[in-house]
Amino acid sequence: LKASVFESTAGDEPTSLTDYVTRAGADQDVIYYLTGESRQQIERSPHLEAFRAKGIEVLLLSDPVDEMWTGAGPEFDGKTFVSIAKGEIDLGDGADTEAEAEKAGEFAELMTWMTGILDDQVSQTRLSNRLTESAACLVGDTFSMSPQLEKLYRASGQPVPRSKRILELNAEHPLVTGLAKSFADGDDQAALEPTVKLLHAMALLAEGGEL
Repeated sequence: LKASVFESTAGDEPTSLTDYVTRAGADQDVIYYLTGESRQQIERSPHLEAFRAKGIEVLLLSDPVDEMWTGAGPEFDGKTFVSIAKGEIDLGDGADTEAEAEKAGEFAELMTWMTGILDDQVSQTRLSNRLTESAACLVGDTFSMSPQLEKLYRASGQPVPRSKRILELNAEHPLVTGLAKSFADGDDQAALEPTVKLLHAMALLAEGGEL
């Protein structure tokens, strides 16, 4: 890994991990990355929004073999590799924890209902701290396969069951706030279901998936 170079949000030229760690500084104890089929596709991913907003560098990994070695849990200079499309990401300073908990409570009933509507596609619906512009995104569990890795295994003839992923919502997006208001006002829930499915479809297409 020390001699390898990778595409990165820091610029157009590939970067070494040594340079990444130097730019990240001592306060960042992980190396963030995102995988995909091409740099162009990865750069369109909504998962990058909060990282761009905070100026946090992310490695852009588009080689199929990247899915293999990152999944093996490597470390570099004492820092672990973390996919920004898996698990929960905390980019805050802890100051807004109470406000975030209150917001999650406001949306709790809606998110439970949405999970029921999308039961065949998602395992959970929750609020996101990755999004600043998009309405929704899909994330995997910390140790789950990415969609790209699932596709790679299927292409090689290996049967891989489709895993349910987590739908994350941007609580500040007009589509989400509008849905939340209609739900809270007691509007016809059946009439709101197409909006729920639209949010899921938008998240799927945004990461390069297929309906």
